[in-house]
Amino acid sequence: MAVLGGNAINHGVAYAGQVADLQLRNKVSKLNQTGDSIPYGKGLVTEDEQSAQLPVPASTAAEFNGVLVYELNRARQDGESGAPDGYDMTLLTEGVIWVKVLDTVAKDAPVYLRVGATGAGDFSGIVGSGATLGVLLPNAKFLTAGDAGDLVKISLGLGG
Repeated sequence: MAVLGGNAINHGVAYAGQVADLQLRNKVSKLNQTGDSIPYGKGLVTEDEQSAQLPVPASTAAEFNGVLVYELNRARQDGESGAPDGYDMTLLTEGVIWVKVLDTVAKDAPVYLRVGATGAGDFSGIVGSGATLGVLLPNAKFLTAGDAGDLVKISLGLGG
């Protein structure tokens, strides 16, 4: 039977969570046990040995698990996107990936993971404070420049 509806011929240049190139990369599997779907391209932190979640203000760079990879490997209901609750998900720990940036960033600038309440799990070029607090991710940098809301490439060197 033919696939009906919702298929696009013209696709965006990039999507949040899309692996950017074919450089060597490392990915790990985690479970989403948060009770909600997690959007692609978000930076996630340790929940327990097998699970990951969006960061909270107490999150540290040491708890960073990777960026949620954009995958289309399971059927979804209309309007669903991201990693559904109760299912496995793939996080990129090393390599190049597209992410949403929360402010203007320059190429080769250091990467901060937003742990504050505003934009938790997105990325920034500044540390911020309070609701915009971010933690510096060692071995990560912006590979492209962009303005707030843009998709930019970051390089991660977390390893496995």
